[in-house]
Amino acid sequence: MTQEKQQPWQAHPSIWPTESSFFVWLRGQIRRIWSTYPPKIVFKNSLLMPPPPDYRGRAKKLGECHYCGQLFPGSSLEVDHVQQVGNCTSWEAAKQYLQTALECSNNWTLACRPCHKIKSYAERQGLSFQQAAAEKKAIEWTKKPTKEVLAFCAEHGYNAKLLTNAAKRREALSEIFKKGE
Repeated sequence: MTQEKQQPWQAHPSIWPTESSFFVWLRGQIRRIWSTYPPKIVFKNSLLMPPPPDYRGRAKKLGECHYCGQLFPGSSLEVDHVQQVGNCTSWEAAKQYLQTALECSNNWTLACRPCHKIKSYAERQGLSFQQAAAEKKAIEWTKKPTKEVLAFCAEHGYNAKLLTNAAKRREALSEIFKKGE
């Protein structure tokens, strides 16, 4: 009698209650591999340079963020996949995700952490980089005291009395930041 093969989430439902939870875990493990991937480290180091003579920071090597163009210490830069790696929602997708993540190609660039987060958010939400930056800034602003947010919105032409909940305040903030004010 042959034993029927079970998927990991079927064999261990106390660890992975759903198929989705298994693939979320697997994606995290693949990302851990990426974090110490030797070609990625070589790539990053190849783009770092000694600081200019007028530099007053403590970093020994600096690199330029692909998105904002500013110089950052190497420790503050991440290697980003310019084109999205994809998802990890099935065995086939996981195989493709791993292969694409580890491909040594011209799909890598350096990004500062804030820009990398904005780019990732933009990809997830289907927004442009600028729209995502405005949304992220609006999200940060919603954490400030309500009076401060309402005053800021009023300064930019919004009627504070109409901004009765957090969602409306965030929408107003997002509109303000999308205008570039």
